[in-house]
Amino acid sequence: MRSLIKIVALALLTVGLCYAQPVELRAQEQTATAQRAAVDTQKLAAIVDWLKADMEKGRIPGAVVLVARNGQVVLHEAVGWADKDKKVPMRRDSIHPIASSTKLITTVAALRLFEANKLQVMAPIATYLPELKDLKVAVERRDAAGNITTELVAPARQPTVHDLMTHRAGFTYFFYPPNPLRNRYRELGIDRIDNMTADEMLGKLATLPLAFAPGSSFEYSIATDLLGHIIERITQKPLDVALKELVLDPLNMKDASFVVQGTALERFARPLSNDPDPWVFEWLNVTKPPKRFSGGAGMASTATDYFRLLQMLVNGGSLDGVRLLSPVTVRWALSDQIGATPRGAGHPGDGYSWNLVNPERVADGGAVFPGSIGDVYWGGITGPRYFFDRTERLVGIVFVQGPAIRAAYHAELRAMVYGAIMPLEGGKP
Repeated sequence: MRSLIKIVALALLTVGLCYAQPVELRAQEQTATAQRAAVDTQKLAAIVDWLKADMEKGRIPGAVVLVARNGQVVLHEAVGWADKDKKVPMRRDSIHPIASSTKLITTVAALRLFEANKLQVMAPIATYLPELKDLKVAVERRDAAGNITTELVAPARQPTVHDLMTHRAGFTYFFYPPNPLRNRYRELGIDRIDNMTADEMLGKLATLPLAFAPGSSFEYSIATDLLGHIIERITQKPLDVALKELVLDPLNMKDASFVVQGTALERFARPLSNDPDPWVFEWLNVTKPPKRFSGGAGMASTATDYFRLLQMLVNGGSLDGVRLLSPVTVRWALSDQIGATPRGAGHPGDGYSWNLVNPERVADGGAVFPGSIGDVYWGGITGPRYFFDRTERLVGIVFVQGPAIRAAYHAELRAMVYGAIMPLEGGKP
């Protein structure tokens, strides 16, 4: 009996020591992590102060920020409210509608099919979506009397999968400044996820002209939705199942999904009740099962899950011993793909071009925020923003629900994150 008492006492003492030292140990671990990642922890702490101040001003309801360098998470904090009206605090594992951040997940899945020779990037999209064969371009003509007529003409070639990935296929989005084609997108509900199946959407899209001849211009668009429907046709599975098998499960992205229901709703992040763009959240309502899965805008995720996706790309296609893509495929996919193609709606602007999924930096100057040639960024219309820099082995994420402030937030976050990094061992000053 005495031996048993000693054993129990020793076990309790061991447990007590483990719980008596967490603050000191955590501080030591954070210091060691910061040293390995070569970051200034005081400057990183200022990012949290910035978010808290903006929350108190009513600029945002709350936010989750995550910064990693050299594979080490050096900042991961939640501030403010996930639901301000109901006084639900934001958590590091809060689930956010990520809108166009879905595109990166869908494209990684497509690239896996490409590597397996199940998807041919240069094939016409009608190879997989025969509903979209023989698409026409609307061309305006003016006669001698000045009268304008519109004629549908066949383009020099049909759009390819590569055109979809680079947003040069000739499709558009309904929310850009109105024109006859965008008005038809809106009237038919082409972009919506709650009004028709994928087959029904493709049938309606086939009745509309292209915005321009394939390859002749860049216009950010529903193209990645179509890429998602191609994945469905190739795998013969709904997109939620296909993405789970190709990307989410291999990367252990447990909370990334097309619908947030049940107990997960307790972690769901919502915008301010007076947000100036409520239509965004009505259009992309991820708390209801969609009628079609939008590979371009339909998912929700935590910052932690999304970090795993970005870190995989920084690593050249692998994470935690699991390889999703060849490093050669990653290097190709994340390189400039559109060159001097004329810019249309949604182009990222000076200093950036477009790779197979996102803006890619092509010059040190031009952009209004720091970075490295080859860095990549984007986000979603609901508010979240991210960037990753393979040169600096850097990842930055801020998940916030606020459409109107998303561009400013990206620029502000980058200024502070890049301001906090120091040369990695063996790197240039």
